[in-house]
Amino acid sequence: MGVGTPLSRYRGMHSDDERRYLLLDRYLAGEASAGDAQTVRDWLAADPEHARLLDDLRLIRRVAAGRVPESSTDATWAKAVKALGVAPRPRPVWRLLVPALAAAAVVIALIGGRGLLRRTPQWREYATTAAQRMVVRLQDGTQVTLAPKSRVRYAADYGTARRDLYLDGEAYFQVAPDSQRPLRVHTTQSVTEDLGTAFVVRAYDQRATEVVVAEGRVALSRADTTAASRTPALVLEARDLGRLDPSGVPAVRRGVDVGRYIAWTRGVLAFDGTPLGDVVLTLGRWYNVEIRLADSALAARRLTATFQNESIDLVLQRIALTVGLRVERADGSVILLRNGR
Repeated sequence: MGVGTPLSRYRGMHSDDERRYLLLDRYLAGEASAGDAQTVRDWLAADPEHARLLDDLRLIRRVAAGRVPESSTDATWAKAVKALGVAPRPRPVWRLLVPALAAAAVVIALIGGRGLLRRTPQWREYATTAAQRMVVRLQDGTQVTLAPKSRVRYAADYGTARRDLYLDGEAYFQVAPDSQRPLRVHTTQSVTEDLGTAFVVRAYDQRATEVVVAEGRVALSRADTTAASRTPALVLEARDLGRLDPSGVPAVRRGVDVGRYIAWTRGVLAFDGTPLGDVVLTLGRWYNVEIRLADSALAARRLTATFQNESIDLVLQRIALTVGLRVERADGSVILLRNGR
């Protein structure tokens, strides 16, 4: 096994694998272009296992450079010799194999020739800005309506073997039925699996995830469980609101007014006993304006109101009258204060 040995001769290696390895090698060396670095980040985001495999490659690079403890080097070398089926050689020969292609072959052998150099899926992405909504129709007939400041992405092979969507923000999903390939919506904290339905998922930043079912059923799970062992935290029926708080604790409300939760798809903002802290965040996304509460205690006050095609000034005045506040503007933002202060 010499420095110039083609990667395609090693177990599990193909021309695409070679290109992928060279890309990862540049990335670990800090020599990747901005576009290549983004490709690697997309590859890492596509599968949690990829990060572990990249760590394997990072270890091999350290071994090749002789910068790991002696025991780790010996163990890695022994595994590589056994996996590749070559006669043991003195460790100094390993240093002759430092050029990246030889190191990559060792990585592939150590992990059984699977997974590390999977083809990076090509992603398709749709995103909205503040005060913007968007309707996305997928090739399987599923329709996704994005709320302001939301993003959905999916692999280009969506619908071939699986139907996985990745959401940041809020969206209404009207799902085309497919008993063989259930649709799954992934957020940073949850997985919502379609059981034949239409539903809203709301998951902005690191806040709680909320799912409201308009039709059919969904299973709502925490994101940190594997597909093989995932037990649904909640099975939700029509008119159910399921919630996972940031720590993953589930809760459910039955018989909610679904119309209020999907009214935004028609440009109507409907709040039903909503904490004022959440109200101002929603208004900020819809009107592209920063709204602050002068007193953090005000965030817990609840608002029930509906707004349609109203200016932000009128919306804020109505809110102020309803919950006993006043409105001030300062430095390009809006402040809601208690009356008399």
